[in-house]
Amino acid sequence: MYRLTLKRVLFLMLLLVILTISAYTLYFARYIIVKESICLVKNDLTEVMMSSAADTSNVISAKLPADVEKMLKNKTYQHSEEIQEQRVQHIKRICTEEYKIQPLPFNGTDKRFSSHLRARLRTTFVNDDYKLLVTVVYKTGSQGWKKLLKQLYERGRNVSQKTLGSEDGLYTLSQVKKQYGLNAVVNRLKNYFSIIFVRHPYTRMLSAYKEKLVKMPNKFYEKKSRGIIRQVRSIPLPDSETPDLKFDEFVQFVANGGWDEHWCPILNKKPCHVYYDFIGHLETFQDDVAYLFHLIGIGNIVEFPECHHATESGDLAVLKEHFSQISQTLLTKLNTRYKNDFKIFDYRLPQNNTDFH
Repeated sequence: MYRLTLKRVLFLMLLLVILTISAYTLYFARYIIVKESICLVKNDLTEVMMSSAADTSNVISAKLPADVEKMLKNKTYQHSEEIQEQRVQHIKRICTEEYKIQPLPFNGTDKRFSSHLRARLRTTFVNDDYKLLVTVVYKTGSQGWKKLLKQLYERGRNVSQKTLGSEDGLYTLSQVKKQYGLNAVVNRLKNYFSIIFVRHPYTRMLSAYKEKLVKMPNKFYEKKSRGIIRQVRSIPLPDSETPDLKFDEFVQFVANGGWDEHWCPILNKKPCHVYYDFIGHLETFQDDVAYLFHLIGIGNIVEFPECHHATESGDLAVLKEHFSQISQTLLTKLNTRYKNDFKIFDYRLPQNNTDFH
């Protein structure tokens, strides 16, 4: 009797083990099937999106559910979002920890908004319809941004622009201050989405040299080129001769404080005093603009105008070629003037005339 009972117990235990193994096998099989199904659905969605983008005329009900479309978009821009967060936080850290500069309080009676931010107000364009502030930095696609603001003006309500007497939709914070007072400026700085695009300081400087002082597009820069030659060579150039300013002469002029809006340090836009919401880099222009348009919701309204935002001046070989003419002493002096731009916008400061990566 005892042996019979033991056999039954062993049989039941064996049966339990078999049932447990079977259960786990079914569970994993179901998991694999579900996973494969999800992959198939995902692939189908991708194909639908691609076919929709290629030819929308034959697509009747291929629109994705809103939550799925949002999820895919968020995933697409996740890397750009992370980069923006890094750039914004980097500036805040440098400003507060290294420079010991705190942002200005948003007080309409604080005169520092006029005195400290003069250059920023003069070069920051406003769009009241979309609540945007775009600080234009010359040699970083500035003409494209102005054209874009004109496009937004044409598609907006245009109320404020007409009040300011702007026919093309281009008006700055300086004009807002003149028309409505400082409080109107502070209100926009506090509540609008603030944008700036920057560039490697030395590719920007080289681009300015080649476009303005070599090509000399107008009499102003021909005169400026002559003035720089007279200053660095200590000998005036005869009027009959075309200016032939050398790059090392230009660098010497800039290192000694020679100023122009096209190559002056971007730090004069005071990014520490009022933080920017979006910091684009010309080196990642296409990705940054795509994410920006998505972020502010104008991607289906306008396209960024064609402009010469990418030139050979940004090519490392071209940069090295020109800076090979510069002595170490002169480069060190130039670095002193631009080191804050390198630091705050997270570019690598070159230690010698071939140190460009």
